[in-house]
Amino acid sequence: MQQIIAFSGGPEEYVRDGAHRKMRPFGRMRDLRKIRGNAPSRLLPKIGYGYGLRRMLVDQAGQAKGVLAHGEQKSIQTDRVVLIPGPDDEQADIRWIYQSFVTEGRSEAEIAAILNARGVRTDFGREWTRATVHQVLTNEKYIGNNVYHRTSFKLKRRHVRNPPEKWVRADGAWPGVVEPAVFHAAQGLILARSRRLTDAEMLAALKGILEIHGKITGAMIDGADDLPSSAAFRHRFGSLVSAYARVGYTPPADSGFIEVNRWIRSTHPELVGSVADSLREVGAGVEMAERRNVLRVNDEFRVSVSLCRHWNTGAGASRWVIMMDQAGRADITIAARLASANNGIRDYYLLPAIDVAAGKLRLAEANGISLDGYRFDDLSHFFHLAQRTRVGRDS
Repeated sequence: MQQIIAFSGGPEEYVRDGAHRKMRPFGRMRDLRKIRGNAPSRLLPKIGYGYGLRRMLVDQAGQAKGVLAHGEQKSIQTDRVVLIPGPDDEQADIRWIYQSFVTEGRSEAEIAAILNARGVRTDFGREWTRATVHQVLTNEKYIGNNVYHRTSFKLKRRHVRNPPEKWVRADGAWPGVVEPAVFHAAQGLILARSRRLTDAEMLAALKGILEIHGKITGAMIDGADDLPSSAAFRHRFGSLVSAYARVGYTPPADSGFIEVNRWIRSTHPELVGSVADSLREVGAGVEMAERRNVLRVNDEFRVSVSLCRHWNTGAGASRWVIMMDQAGRADITIAARLASANNGIRDYYLLPAIDVAAGKLRLAEANGISLDGYRFDDLSHFFHLAQRTRVGRDS
């Protein structure tokens, strides 16, 4: 007999429970081996289908019963959920994205700017970014293929990405929105572009911008053809300011602060999207709430995601400020603390609203067990919270 065993408390209690034990062996119930079979090849996560697609509810005979809206789930065990092409205007937008990239040579950033200027929004109701356009251009679901098991998550272990040979595939699982030849042409362009440039080649291209414009900005880098993104320069050289110094350019004094703000603004939606995607990978239902940084998970609890800038006191001590999203009524706040250079994530705090009454928290390197008990190196514990787990027991 199969039974669903759920955590008896709310999400806040679960986070508190995990924080105080810090991934020590779980109790007897949690030590039961969990059974996670591969999802059926033609079935989809309950939420998160993507722009230009919709979820169709079908019965056990494969007969369509209706299109599911955001947040709606099947209520009959024998029913199934499959993807179908979405509204005609969204399908046209998807085909236009591919045509613009493959035929007209537009970059992801240019395509995103055009879509936003036309008032088109993503399936989450947000503005398009370079990253969201790139996701459309690289996701096989737009040619009707369902690819599952891209990542693995085991109890008390980190979320890991599986190599392609371990993916579970179902080609032609539903009607595609774009032609396979167009999709594969886009992959070829992306692969050719991803050739790793040497430091010297990247700096030579950066110097070319300086010679033409007399200055360098992140926007100029992102707008240049055949040039890596500003994020690539930050990753390679630590920061844009460091890359600028390599070519003899000194930006205005306040550019460092402005650069960090720009990095946070561009990275935050990517972090929110990454959290949402990882939740879907473990089978959770995810919807974007009214506030853009709040996710509604499994129609059970709300999660706020924030990035916390690093700064130094006059004495050189590290500090971070976490603003709790009280307006968004989040049950859990994921606060990602940035590293000292503010160019990457150092660690995460999973803060349940039931335990944190203050609207603002000021953190140092060490904060005592009352706060550091909620600190994690990654978000695997949080993804386990949202995961539906089936365990077997003889009755």
